[in-house]
Amino acid sequence: MPSSIGVVHVHSNYSHDGRDSLASLATFAAERGIGFIGLTDHAEDFSEARWREYVAECDAASTDGVRLIPGLEFRFAGFRGLHLLAFGLTRWIEPGTPDEFITLATPAARLTAVAHPILAGYDVPASVRAGIDAVEVWNATYNTRYLPDPKAFRLLHEMQRTRPGIVCFAGLDQHDASNDRQTRVLVRAEHAGDPLGALKAGRFENRGRTMRFDAVTGVAGARLALLQIVRWCYDHLERVQDSMVRALRSRRTGP
Repeated sequence: MPSSIGVVHVHSNYSHDGRDSLASLATFAAERGIGFIGLTDHAEDFSEARWREYVAECDAASTDGVRLIPGLEFRFAGFRGLHLLAFGLTRWIEPGTPDEFITLATPAARLTAVAHPILAGYDVPASVRAGIDAVEVWNATYNTRYLPDPKAFRLLHEMQRTRPGIVCFAGLDQHDASNDRQTRVLVRAEHAGDPLGALKAGRFENRGRTMRFDAVTGVAGARLALLQIVRWCYDHLERVQDSMVRALRSRRTGP
């Protein structure tokens, strides 16, 4: 039986900024006991023919122990920072707007999600709120590998007021497997054969280096308030460190 541990939001070298071949990602997963990878390569790097090639290569690179699940990440003109993920796509789609994404991806993908909402300023169009399956509340690249995004949890809870079925997940946003930021999704063992089905149904747990949380509530109440404080302290410390590094560099390169 495949492992119930997975990673999602992963890029291969089918993306212009991805370094890893699909075969090397399968090796990366096998070495870490990961049973499935939810791929989200950049849609703008594909044509329909290249998509078919990609799906075939995902299938060829998969093994009994590691499944590579083809998917794409879409961005849209006029919607700065809004990136939408379609995992387990069964056919090629070319949405030009967020509305079209919901219309086309809903029947064609096993799972859809809002990626790293911090980049869009947490501004999610009404059509996406009405049709999306999940929110990435911990992006290990933009939110760091250490802490999730408190504001993304608040966005999730706001969206759940009208659509309680929306789930949340921790994604890697990985472009280079040599830098494993260690966020994972753990589906229940009995659902390991259908990981995307388990993710959509909320039958999984999110884990990172510092914390774990469920797929539905995520982090809420006093725990969310504490996370907000810790996140502020962490971000403030990072800004101070960055300022110190810039000052030191300026001294070295100055007259």
